[in-house]
Parts: sequence; structure tokens; C-alpha cells
Amino acid sequence: MKVLLKENYPKLGYVGDTIVVRPGYARNYLLPRGIAVEAGSRSAKQFAHVLSGVLVRRTKLKVEAETMASRMQSISLEFTLKVSEGGKSFGAITSRDIEAALKEKGYAVERRQIRLAEPLKNSGKFSVEVKLHAEVSAFVPVIIEAEKRAEKKEPSKKDAPKRRANKKKEQEEVTE
Repeated sequence: MKVLLKENYPKLGYVGDTIVVRPGYARNYLLPRGIAVEAGSRSAKQFAHVLSGVLVRRTKLKVEAETMASRMQSISLEFTLKVSEGGKSFGAITSRDIEAALKEKGYAVERRQIRLAEPLKNSGKFSVEVKLHAEVSAFVPVIIEAEKRAEKKEPSKKDAPKRRANKKKEQEEVTE
């Protein structure tokens, strides 16, 4: 069955593509959800009209994504990670953190659009890909600074008898 995609569907194609799928898949999934329209069900004039509307929408979305990408590349996101004296980082910068920082700056993106192979755990400069459209990606600079965390040395149980002895000496000196 031939269908025309009304929305981007990564497994099948993009807006305006005419694809061939199994009839059950089209009838039970694509058509009811509004992802596609049946290619042979309309007259040629109506089909051309739908296709032109879809293509206009596709180009409009691409232009919007390109302008957003150019604006996004001009900003930089800054984060701080707590790092121990030994250089081990506590926590990581994930796509959720990047999404929240972009929302603070006024960019509405979803976490799924942010392409991170793995969370960022080291300090330095990184370039994170944000997929805004099927054909448009923005690379946002992310700067991670290390915040040294002073490790507190807690008294161990071995030191307890020494502390008690020191307290007794101090008390004896005060009473004398």
C-alpha cells in the first residue's frame, strides 16, 4: 500500500515521502495516528494539493530549524563539576542538564534531540550535537569547570583513645 508521510518518521522516511508499507501497518497504525495519508485514495488534484501543503510545511520547519541552529551555536553552556583532590569527579553532565540549561536560555528542545554518547564527566570544552530537524543539527559548546572539593578528614576510631587522653590532660590542667 502506498502512503504519503505527513510527519517525520525516522524508521520510514520524512515529510512528503511516498513509501510502500504493508496494508495492515498503514490501516492500523499510520493512518489512524495521522502520520500518513493513503496515496491512492484521492484524486490526483487533491493528492497534489496535500503534497504541496506538506512540502511547504517541510521547508518552513527546516528554515526555522536553521535559524534556531545559528542562534544556538552562538551561545555556550557552562557547568561546574565537583572534583576530589585525586581528580575523581562527583556526578556528570547529562542530556537532562543540557536540556534544562537550554530552556533557561530560551530554547525549547527535547532531551531526545540532544545527542550525547555518554555523560560528560571531565572538565574541559565539549561540542554537543542538538538535532533540530532531520537535515539540521546545531553544535552547542559546553564548558565544564572543575570545582575542587576539599576532602574533610574525619577522625577515625583509632584516634578515639588519643582524643580521650588529650581531653583528660586538658581537664587536669584547667583544674590545677
